Amino acid sequence: MRKLTVVVALLCFGSVAFAQGKKGKAPAKGGDPKNAPLYTLDTEKAKDPPAGSGLAAILKSHHVRVCVRSDVPPFGYFSRWGLKGLDIQLARAIVNQLSIDYKVVLAVDWSVVSAGRRVARLKAKSCDLLVATFSNTRARARQVGLSKVYLQTDKVLLASESPKAKAVIGRVRGTTGKAGGVKGKTRYFNTYQEIIYGMEAGDVDYVVADRPVAVHLQRSVNKKFKITKTLAKNAENYSIGVNKKHKALLDAVNKALTDLANSGQLALMYRRWL
Repeated sequence: MRKLTVVVALLCFGSVAFAQGKKGKAPAKGGDPKNAPLYTLDTEKAKDPPAGSGLAAILKSHHVRVCVRSDVPPFGYFSRWGLKGLDIQLARAIVNQLSIDYKVVLAVDWSVVSAGRRVARLKAKSCDLLVATFSNTRARARQVGLSKVYLQTDKVLLASESPKAKAVIGRVRGTTGKAGGVKGKTRYFNTYQEIIYGMEAGDVDYVVADRPVAVHLQRSVNKKFKITKTLAKNAENYSIGVNKKHKALLDAVNKALTDLANSGQLALMYRRWL
């Protein structure tokens, strides 16, 4: 009888232990994530930035001031639904990645900037991130912090089907690149929208622009324009700008860009917008 009692007790204990094992908690950190409930999973928190740094101020305020352009489809422009474009989506994705890395919910405060004021706005610390078709050049690197390159494209010449004898070359003030030997008087505009009006009115014969922008300009006017020349192959390398003193923020942005590239999200943005 005693033997039977012991056996029954052992069986009961084993059944309870088995049931508890099935209902057990999710694996501790470092356990097998494949067996953990999805709602318990998260990434490791990034190391806190140095006290007093630009990144520390952002995390404390829960806001990121992002400067963008609104005159360069398909990178940044206004639609009936607000700001749209590759740079707009990329800025949101970077802010989201910073939120994931530092375990805070960061909101974006948008600010529209002209091409010619981009460096000045960064130096004045009136924006935390500049995501605005900002080409990575040595001259700019001496003044502001530049991230890893997230896009490479050509500089091209867009030409009217019948340019005037005294041709006008349209340029947006503050942009990079040369006209590639084309003869004419250079006229500077504040935005690409102003250039579109000039093209439509017959006041602009040539436009120097990055290839995706030139394609958009070509589609936006009724007059016939075409890309006639690649002025510089793969010459324009877009980076995100930060204030020169914000090293911790620049490192965090570079990590976010790398994560977006490795996950395929950056390539998806190219397919969506370019």
